[in-house]
Formats: sequence, C-alpha cells, structure tokens
Amino acid sequence: MDLTLTISGRTIQSTLFEKAQNLYLYLPPHSSHPRGPLQSLIFGNILRIHRLCSTPNEIQKHSRAFFRRLINRGHNSSTITPIFHKATHNARAYMQRTPDDHTHRQHTLQTKTDTTIFFRLKYHPQDPTARDIQQAWQTTIASPPNDVPLTQLTNVDGFSMPIQSLTIAYSRPLNLRNQFSVRNIENRGLTVSSYLT
Repeated sequence: MDLTLTISGRTIQSTLFEKAQNLYLYLPPHSSHPRGPLQSLIFGNILRIHRLCSTPNEIQKHSRAFFRRLINRGHNSSTITPIFHKATHNARAYMQRTPDDHTHRQHTLQTKTDTTIFFRLKYHPQDPTARDIQQAWQTTIASPPNDVPLTQLTNVDGFSMPIQSLTIAYSRPLNLRNQFSVRNIENRGLTVSSYLT
C-alpha cells in the first residue's frame, strides 16, 4: 500500500506512504527515451498525489518533493515546470468530475480507440520525431492535398474507412539488462494442470 491513514478527530486523513529506502531513480534526461514517458510520469504522479492526499498542504508537500527528485536526477527546471503546471491543472479538473463524467470520457476514449490505427515503432533518438510522422500521415494518407480524405474512401462493398487518427506506439530497444541477464524460463517441465486428475 502506498497510503498512510490517520484519524484526526472525527475525520480520516490520507497521504502518501513512501519508503525511506526509496532512491527515486526516475529516468534521467539524457536517457534514450521519447519525450512522452516524462510527461506521462509527471501527469500520472501528480494525479496520484491529488487522489491520495486529503489536504492541500500534503498535496503541495509531495508535489514539491517529486519536483526536487526530478531535478536531482538531472532534469531542467525550465523544462519540467510547464509540465507540472499542466499536470496540476489536469489533476484538479479530474478531481472535480462526477462519476457520469468519467463514464462518458471512458466511452469517448473507447470510441476513439476504435477509429485509431497504431504504428508500433522501436524508439531511436535519430529517427524522425513523432510530430514528423504525424505530419507525414496527415499529408500523404489521412488528408492528402487535392485528393480524397481517407475517411471518405469506401471499399468494394461501399463501407467507409473508420480510421480517423494515428497513434505512434513506441517500444524500447534491448538494454544492458536484456543482454546480460538473459533468462530462459520456457522449459519448466509439465504444467500444474497436468498433475490434476
């Protein structure tokens, strides 16, 4: 559990529980990763802080500690401060939503997923950026100039293309752990179910 509960009078207050031995080894800025994971890390952790801390003082305390830990890992204050502002705004908006709002948003996201094509790509810092790939998608496939947009094309049966957007799904290349800590656990003998009669 990552939660500490205390009883204060007739109320229960909550805050984060953090192990004293935690080194907070977040990805450093020079690591070969796309920009997305840093933004996701900040948005996710700030939302977690807002959801689990019951008082504004605790939210501020843990947000500042998180900011300091990223600075200690080598991140630049001018780079992460705008992301923190956006993440805080997002978390406050999330906390004000009703259960119906959440249900509606989940339905909207599911609908969007149904009309999205995924481009899976191993990340390399010298590859074209996600923005360049998105622009190429728009100008050559989704909505080429002087041509029919993808959503207006139909197949031989008259059905239109449901694809409306492209999502670039990065995966990481093999790292040193993959190279030097190879595990072969495929051949473990019979499965548990084979002993049941």
